[in-house]
Amino acid sequence: MSYIKNVVIKNLTISGLESGVDAVLGDNITTVLSIDYCESIFDPVFEFEILFISNEGVLSDTKLRGTERVSLQIEHGSGTLEFDNLVLTSFVQNEIESTANSFTIRLNPEGIVNNFKERCTKRYDPKVKASTHVENILKSNIKESDDEMLDIEETANSDGFFGNYWPPFKAIYWLARRALSGSMPEDGSGSDRVGFLFWMTKTGYKFKSIDTIISNGKKDGCLQYFQTDTLSDNPDYDLYNPTFEYDQDIIDQMRNSMYGEKRKYFNLHTLHETDETSFSKSNAKQAHLGDEEQVDLNFDLNDNPSRTTRVPIMDYSMRMDGTISSGDGEYNPHKVISQSRMRYESLLSRSLRITVPMNIELEAGNLINVKLIKSMGGTDNWMSGYYLIKDLRHAVHFSKDGVQCYTYLRLVRDTPG
Repeated sequence: MSYIKNVVIKNLTISGLESGVDAVLGDNITTVLSIDYCESIFDPVFEFEILFISNEGVLSDTKLRGTERVSLQIEHGSGTLEFDNLVLTSFVQNEIESTANSFTIRLNPEGIVNNFKERCTKRYDPKVKASTHVENILKSNIKESDDEMLDIEETANSDGFFGNYWPPFKAIYWLARRALSGSMPEDGSGSDRVGFLFWMTKTGYKFKSIDTIISNGKKDGCLQYFQTDTLSDNPDYDLYNPTFEYDQDIIDQMRNSMYGEKRKYFNLHTLHETDETSFSKSNAKQAHLGDEEQVDLNFDLNDNPSRTTRVPIMDYSMRMDGTISSGDGEYNPHKVISQSRMRYESLLSRSLRITVPMNIELEAGNLINVKLIKSMGGTDNWMSGYYLIKDLRHAVHFSKDGVQCYTYLRLVRDTPG
């Protein structure tokens, strides 16, 4: 089985509400030139971009208007991508000839349309867990009725807000920054379980904490990929062309509070001011992708917060009475925001891009174990190890030389080793 050659496009059908079927592969869609499928842990929905040749003009004969329904099925040795209810959100006519026309269409799940159609308008009870609010928003606003498409980690804290006519995805991201995980860190101590992610893969919506993703990924086991010097078609998880986009940017990390933050709030209505809250990286007890111990940096970066933030707030954005609550138990909503900023920055402190034979089973948010080599020295133990898939692109490209199927991964991690 060739993982970079064998792929079959079983179905590509575009259907309008009034005209029925507008375009079908094998009929007025004569040839598909490329399919790119993308996911990211920082995008609320996935996306397809398809380049195809049609013997009709999409802007005239087939009368596409956008929001048509699209069915798609792609079969590959590693799995199947199959969707029946995608929405055509964009199309471009690239080339016009007397016998054929080239078009690029963009497809997304229905949720991206509902995100702009719907608004959060009610009061979300601050005594209800944040994860419950996320589930309710996805079901009532995004219209996701299939429970199997929801993978939501229960939060340890409750939280609430006024909808303020926010789009649903914005409300979920607001909750994600303030959510605490119920899972304990790997060392069994500490309580800084912050930094939730919200994203969508082919298997549904995900709402999970970074600590839980890392801990469960290590515990459950993950795929291993081994660097090779030459392009191969080995389905046993070979990788090639590893490229580090960056490995640390100290000044930018200081600017974005990776090493900590001092934060104070000022209520414009009550004139109440909170005490300055400090949180630094040296206090964090979190799961890590590497096994390197806390680095003793010069300038005491880990012990001194490098960002100072002063935030004016309005009554309706916090508690009903306009006060700034210190939270219940270990939950302090203002301190948690600083912690989560640091957690996101820490996770993104290293970025590696690799290419592997296409594997449809891979998803954004998966952990993989990467074995890299160093010149004349075998395995590079410093740079090898666990990485989190930040985003991926499954690419199927047809040309005169045949078909090529690859998965392009952008991997991130917080610590080496």
